[in-house]
Amino acid sequence: MKITWSFPFVVLWVLMGQGCVKATGPLATLPIVSPTASELNLSGIQAYNDGQWELAKQRFEDALLADDQLPEVYFNLALTLHKLEDHQQATEYFQKAGELAPRNDSIIQSSVYRNHLGLSSTFERHMSGGYRYAR
Repeated sequence: MKITWSFPFVVLWVLMGQGCVKATGPLATLPIVSPTASELNLSGIQAYNDGQWELAKQRFEDALLADDQLPEVYFNLALTLHKLEDHQQATEYFQKAGELAPRNDSIIQSSVYRNHLGLSSTFERHMSGGYRYAR
């Protein structure tokens, strides 16, 4: 049996995948909002990108001590906790990030955010390689 891929089908498949699953990485904050927290957040992002999860965790926690109203820092800390396989605490920080920024698509459309909060569809979980984490 030969499968024929029609152009509309391929376009639909690509759009579905792009619309449902977003690559996830740490988010920067604006320095003008909170310079100290933003600097610590950037340091945490560098550590995260270098795979230094414990250092990244410490930097993001320090950033939250400097300013606990930055949703990006909660999100970044949650990503780091996810990497450290502390999914219960990651879920709590993802939830806080979403509460502080309910319209920030970089946060609420992130596949790892959606997986942790049980918002992702089966298709999203399959495409992102994730699953719903226990709360």
